[in-house]
Amino acid sequence: MGWYRAQEFGFDPRVCRGVHVGSCVAGRRWPRQSDWDVEAHAHNVDYDPWQGWICVASERSLFTASRRPTRVMVHEYAHLLAPNSRHGAAWQEAVVALGYPSEAEWHRPSHPRRPPRRRAA
Repeated sequence: MGWYRAQEFGFDPRVCRGVHVGSCVAGRRWPRQSDWDVEAHAHNVDYDPWQGWICVASERSLFTASRRPTRVMVHEYAHLLAPNSRHGAAWQEAVVALGYPSEAEWHRPSHPRRPPRRRAA
């Protein structure tokens, strides 16, 4: 558990307030069993007092071996760049601008290889 500054990832500190590791910065119980596939989330809605924070379940999701931000981190940072947009057009434009067009393609509703999301029993 701990936190990192936005600058450690090359993120704009005016957009990203920080990265919290091991739990949710807001104190919410996360990850839950129903979130088995969620490695991270961004607080990116206007009404959230924690807006601008990225929460990551594990440190292994932070950096690649060459100390670059992982795809997970870039994905969440794109959420901060496009607040209130989920995986819509604004988020897709942001993630493409960050250099990950395949991430935008994966999250298009018509993506043919995307498996259905599982629900907890």
